[in-house]
Amino acid sequence: MGLLLLRSLSVVCLIYISSFLTLCFAGDPFVYYDWDVSYITAAPLGVKQQVIAINKKFPGPIVNVTTNNNVVVNVTNNLDEELLITWNGIQHRRNSWQDGVLGTNCSIPTSWNWTYQFQVKDQIGSFSYFPSNNFQRVAGGYGGIIVNNRDVIAIPFGTPDGDFTIMIGDWYNRNHFANNVEYISNE
Repeated sequence: MGLLLLRSLSVVCLIYISSFLTLCFAGDPFVYYDWDVSYITAAPLGVKQQVIAINKKFPGPIVNVTTNNNVVVNVTNNLDEELLITWNGIQHRRNSWQDGVLGTNCSIPTSWNWTYQFQVKDQIGSFSYFPSNNFQRVAGGYGGIIVNNRDVIAIPFGTPDGDFTIMIGDWYNRNHFANNVEYISNE
């Protein structure tokens, strides 16, 4: 009986210690998104035209994460031009090559994919993402990023009654190809 009790206690202690160590050395959680970037037809100003959509949505989906999450976004470019997504306002600590700015990132060629991975470390608030090549931003492909606080971080105000993401920007009655050609010809 004593040996059985000792073994049981040993197993319980081993489970307790391994659970404690798992919690102590656990990494920050990962959040995964798969995006298919393509053209759809929409009429934002009442004029039908080709716009850039993410997963057939215009504007794109809201990225809703919690501070310190590791964000992984697999982007498949189904446009007929190169694509580059910029994560506006997100601090890219230790991975500035993931910020989506031409020069630190190469554009994603047509029919290829690229996986962005970054951590929203110690950030809380509203941010945005958008395509940053050749006037693509005026054709859509943008959306909001909401970084929520962790429960262990107190916020200096009451809990909001709700969230509304409002995207404000310029829109044209011509597609971005025509705008880009006119801009380049006027330089």
